[in-house]
Amino acid sequence: MDLKQLGYFLAIAEHGGFAAAARARYVSQSALSRQMQLLEQDVGARLFERSSRGVLLTGAGQILRDRAGHLFESVAQLKRDVVEEAEMPTGGVVLGLTPSMRVMLAGSLIENFVRRYPRVTLRVIEGLSHSMADATVRGLCDVAVFVRDDALSKALHTVTLIEEPFVLVGPARAGLQMTRPVDIEFAVSHPLLISRSNRVNSGIEKEAARRGLSLNILMDLQALHLVIDLVCRGVGYTMVPYSAASRELEAGYVSVAPIIGHQTGWVVAWPSERDVSVAGHCMVAAVQTEFARLQAAARLVS
Repeated sequence: MDLKQLGYFLAIAEHGGFAAAARARYVSQSALSRQMQLLEQDVGARLFERSSRGVLLTGAGQILRDRAGHLFESVAQLKRDVVEEAEMPTGGVVLGLTPSMRVMLAGSLIENFVRRYPRVTLRVIEGLSHSMADATVRGLCDVAVFVRDDALSKALHTVTLIEEPFVLVGPARAGLQMTRPVDIEFAVSHPLLISRSNRVNSGIEKEAARRGLSLNILMDLQALHLVIDLVCRGVGYTMVPYSAASRELEAGYVSVAPIIGHQTGWVVAWPSERDVSVAGHCMVAAVQTEFARLQAAARLVS
């Protein structure tokens, strides 16, 4: 039994015969008859009796007509509910962001999201990229934005948002320029304020070691806002994705230069082994829209 067969059955009951129902449903009378034979076989009862007045419903047919009518009303309501939920979702969404994405993305993203979806309860958590990837796999985040490499071999769906340069950031007086890339030897020779648990930083440290170089680490810090603040104060340099220092660069507090051969790919991710709510998918779309806006406004560099 399927909805198409039930729809044909209700058409026959409504029009009082196979010929009229076939015309109303734009199918041949023979095809309609065949579908009703299959339906009768499926329910195990005769549904129609032919008489001089046309086709009449049996007792079983009358029961099926009444129940099927209610079923189609429920299906129609289900469609309306799904459309309403898609347009105005409810429930909760937990969004995970890295510190640099919180600086770049969070304010405008959250403002626009809560205005568009006022019935969704939003919670935001922050952590290093690998922590946000793990939190999403474990179900602590519904949607998260983090470095693409941290999604490798994890049960996650991902969409790449941007590939941006990894940059050396120094005080404004250092005179670093985006048009003048620097190599690792130059970058690691400066007193650095970095998080060694950061995947890209650890990759740079490994590459430096292969070249017989060592990082001149002044402090190992995980608090990005503190790192950037100390660089602005001239305490040292750091190595971060461009987006992490773009505001301070625009304000003239720092100078930056891309590190040759090093980029960061950002993704928006959600679990692949659990269902994601309509509100969660709306958040994924909102993140993509916000990234596109930031690129159009030249706030992000690829």
